[in-house]
Amino acid sequence: MRARVIRILRPSAALTLLSVAGALLSGCTGCERPRDLPAGAVAASATPAAAPLPPARELVHLVDELPSCDLEHRGLLLDTGAGALLGRFAWQATAPTGINAVEHDGSTWARISERQIKLTFILPSASPIFVSARAVGLASRYATVSLDDQLLGTLRFQRDQIRIASTPTTTLPADPGLHTLTVRFSGRLREGESFADIDWIRVGIPDEDPATYGPPTLRDVVAPAAALSGVPHRSIALRAPGAVRCAFRPSRATRLRTAVGVLGSAEGDAEIRVLRDGQEPLVIHRVHVEGGDKATWTDVELPLAPFAGSLITLELRATAAARGGRVLFGDPVLAGSPEPPPSVPAARAVVIVALNGVERPDLPPWSGHPEPSLATLSDLAASATTFDHHRAPSTVVSSVIASLLTGLPPSAHTVTDTGARLPARMTTIGAIASDSSVRTGLFTGVPTTFRAFGFGPGWSRVLEHPPTSGEPATTPIDAAAAWISETVRQDAGNRLLAFVHARGGHPPWEVSPKELNALKPADYAGPIEPRRAAQVLARLRNRRRDVLSPDDRDRVRDLFTIALAGQDRALGNLIGTLKTAGLWDETLFIVTGDLASGRSDAALYAEGLDLQEPVLTLPLYVHFPGDLYAGQRVSAPTEIIDIARTAIASLGLSFARKPLGKDLASVASGLEGVERDPQIAALGDRYSARWGNLVLSGRLGVPPFLCDLEVDPTCAFNRRDVMPLATMALFRRTVTFDLSVRAPVSQREPATIDAETAAVLNVWGAQ
Repeated sequence: MRARVIRILRPSAALTLLSVAGALLSGCTGCERPRDLPAGAVAASATPAAAPLPPARELVHLVDELPSCDLEHRGLLLDTGAGALLGRFAWQATAPTGINAVEHDGSTWARISERQIKLTFILPSASPIFVSARAVGLASRYATVSLDDQLLGTLRFQRDQIRIASTPTTTLPADPGLHTLTVRFSGRLREGESFADIDWIRVGIPDEDPATYGPPTLRDVVAPAAALSGVPHRSIALRAPGAVRCAFRPSRATRLRTAVGVLGSAEGDAEIRVLRDGQEPLVIHRVHVEGGDKATWTDVELPLAPFAGSLITLELRATAAARGGRVLFGDPVLAGSPEPPPSVPAARAVVIVALNGVERPDLPPWSGHPEPSLATLSDLAASATTFDHHRAPSTVVSSVIASLLTGLPPSAHTVTDTGARLPARMTTIGAIASDSSVRTGLFTGVPTTFRAFGFGPGWSRVLEHPPTSGEPATTPIDAAAAWISETVRQDAGNRLLAFVHARGGHPPWEVSPKELNALKPADYAGPIEPRRAAQVLARLRNRRRDVLSPDDRDRVRDLFTIALAGQDRALGNLIGTLKTAGLWDETLFIVTGDLASGRSDAALYAEGLDLQEPVLTLPLYVHFPGDLYAGQRVSAPTEIIDIARTAIASLGLSFARKPLGKDLASVASGLEGVERDPQIAALGDRYSARWGNLVLSGRLGVPPFLCDLEVDPTCAFNRRDVMPLATMALFRRTVTFDLSVRAPVSQREPATIDAETAAVLNVWGAQ
């Protein structure tokens, strides 16, 4: 019987997690014996020399991804340099303010002035552990270390001297899964002092290896020009046993390409594995390599099609190498198809229509039944390309449209709430096109995308249609059609870009007396009437409870249907104008939404709603020039920012910065490569990140909620603890992406609301 010692349990729902400045995650050290891939499931090529491989479009260089990958050698190493700890701080988006970078002997360390730091990691299998750190004591002589609030031991520091300190090894194994490590420093700080400088922290797995521990820091792992037989490769160099693990979502076309060798006089062994939650590690390739003066590279190419659409952790592992030897993975890349996906065809005209207040279940083809009142959208569903996983980045309408027009997420363009405006410094697709002699027009019937909210600058024609004007609700669409006709009449060679923010299904509704009288019940005397419905619904939202009667809800539904039918007819006229002008075959025509209207009384036409999938999921119809991909339904994920990139590319233009998002034509082709980032939505300190069927949501600083839509469409169960790999991958990707694009809070600009704008917003139900 083993002696009684502390038992480190799987963390509860209250523990904290991490996110890393990159996107990758912890895999599996000392897991159960891996099983081999079934014969024929994945074909691999391994040739002893540097035989040329088929060309491929390189998408992801794993050496560049290392700061956000997990590095393991005799346990997990948490490198404090190169931003590798970002996202590991208790579900926070950034590092605590009391952690700053300093240099020691050319290496980056972390200077700690926080009383305690919390770091979250995955223990892949049950194992005794210890914690060690390479540190210099400053104001602190020691630090206590706890795992999930259970004391492990003490790290003792030497003042102004570098040393490696360790806790005792636990006698009983810690459970596999998510854990939070808390390091609490002793001592008192005077002004300008810090507790300690730390180079790295190791969650060690005890072994019988007598060799001195060599930490796989980023500086140690990257070999910029490792050469075998005179052939250099930028390489990942691993001591055995050791591994690097990175999380991705491959497509059918994704392949891993690398060259494997060994640095040193002896031989070595390497494995490439795939790790997934709830499954044993899967070895997809093994390589034995010879060292010495005549050592050569072994080229490996592995298709990852069997894992297409799944979130996987790809592990490059050194299983054996002599002391002093390193297993090399040369220029490892995740590549797409040998042929690059086709870009969007060139267009003479780009027309984008965003319908306000519509939900995908109301529209063809997603409604699943004929929609006689929506003839135009029904025709687009059959003849254009529809995208089934299109997502909004926010639940604020102006934020969504700002992303559509700038190709940036809300944290970058700073329209993050209903009171913000789009700063003039933000370049829109209208400004880019206007600067390139493309005729541009912005036509909006939604008050939150009027000039008061920063929309309009950079466009050569701007029309604002307030709901108080008394003109038809279809005016923005009709005005766009008239402008297109006039632009072509002036010069048939004009190129043009039009954006229409249409009222869609949002009240006030335009309904004729005859249509109103035909609605049931005939004696309806409730509060819902076409002109003031938005104000009534706004008052209900402020009460935060459902108070509509069944008759009220039926009346809202019927009025919405009538209004949307009118918008559909106007869309048909707009398409007819393009055809009459001879532009349709050379037009990129896009119809999308801005925000689902919500089903409950308290959510009807509201903004700033919780980041739930039904609210974030939007329709997307795309008619490509030349009817490319006509009639196809695409299941690959897309986002609002993809529209901006596609529109600019179709006009033969480009952003001054590196564009975000994807080309929708490339997505429709099915040849897009690995998905590096999830679809991310944010609102204040709340976030929702979707990667395939997995959705991670929550508030920063609080353990998140993980939902698997494939088995739990209503998201009733939190799968965070049973899917730790996915949880960490999603959170770390979310934090990494946000940090890469976020603008300073000081750059947010408030909207300018004068009396006239306030009156319009009141009628719209926005105040």
